[in-house]
Amino acid sequence: MKADVKNLERNVVCQKDDMKPGDKKVIQVRRMSILVIRKEDGFYAVRNACPHQGAGFEKGVLRGVATATDIKEVSYEKQGGYIYCPWHHWSFDVENGCSMHDPENTKIKTFNVSVENDEVVVYA
Repeated sequence: MKADVKNLERNVVCQKDDMKPGDKKVIQVRRMSILVIRKEDGFYAVRNACPHQGAGFEKGVLRGVATATDIKEVSYEKQGGYIYCPWHHWSFDVENGCSMHDPENTKIKTFNVSVENDEVVVYA
């Protein structure tokens, strides 16, 4: 868990085994859409709206980010760690919400997620 959750609402998403790595699930908390993502190393949750024009990330893809040390040396880092907007391909790190291209100024909201008694729980 990222921060103190005592003043946040507990939202059960599903059973842990209901989602496989690479799966995404949308939940509604009050009037806010939240996207829950399962990666190989755990569960993450982000606000389900791109800050550019509001597209829902649930239709976007999860993948890594391409890096190159040389023209012929391209590799992918953080496989499945970035959510891409389905409209204009803006990308955000699902762990911290930072934009790949402007991490200091463009971010999406992230939420605390934990697994409690085999239930995936988002605190928002």
